[in-house]
Amino acid sequence: MLVLISTSLANIRGNAQQLIGGIHFKSGIPTGDFHQASGINVVSELSAGALYGIKGSPVFVGADLGYGRYGTAVTRRRDIFPGVNQRFRIRRNNNVVNLMGLVRLMPDLNSKFRPFLEGQIGGIHTFTRSRIRENRLADPIASGTEHHDWALMVQAGAGVMVAVNSSRDTFMELKVNYVNSGEINYLSRDSATYNEQGELMLAPKSSTFNMIQPSVGVKYLF
Repeated sequence: MLVLISTSLANIRGNAQQLIGGIHFKSGIPTGDFHQASGINVVSELSAGALYGIKGSPVFVGADLGYGRYGTAVTRRRDIFPGVNQRFRIRRNNNVVNLMGLVRLMPDLNSKFRPFLEGQIGGIHTFTRSRIRENRLADPIASGTEHHDWALMVQAGAGVMVAVNSSRDTFMELKVNYVNSGEINYLSRDSATYNEQGELMLAPKSSTFNMIQPSVGVKYLF
């Protein structure tokens, strides 16, 4: 009787749906026309996501939300506001947000290692925000979004989840993805200049967001 109960519980656990959540630290290396057009060397990103395992299948579906910054620049000028002869500090941050749906093929090998393949599709949003201050510690006098755009993005990659405890519910995840988007406009560090009258001049770049993106993450099996 005890053997039958134990076997039944093991089967229920083995066939149950799995919910996995976690965070990733990503470091994208621009390639192709993205690197040539932007001159950017790295795009750092932090993302959070969740995966839902389909019962009786090695297939997981889920979503991932990421935020990154691909450049920042500081300009100091005296002609920002007409009639005000005071030096102001302008900080510009170039940001990127993406929201992706994903499908992962990850069989349970009954070991601490869980290799996988995955594909993602979603959208990417680039935006540049600026803040004007009297100095580094002062409250912003003015702030706003100077430029933004969005495009379709796809990713494909492979990796492995490695259990870090005996219960195999906490994992370190190592992954490499290839990232590609549709053509998108964005500002780089040298895209914002001023003319002799102190007027802001923007020169957006245009290319795809192509990257090789290695990442490391922490995942938890609920």
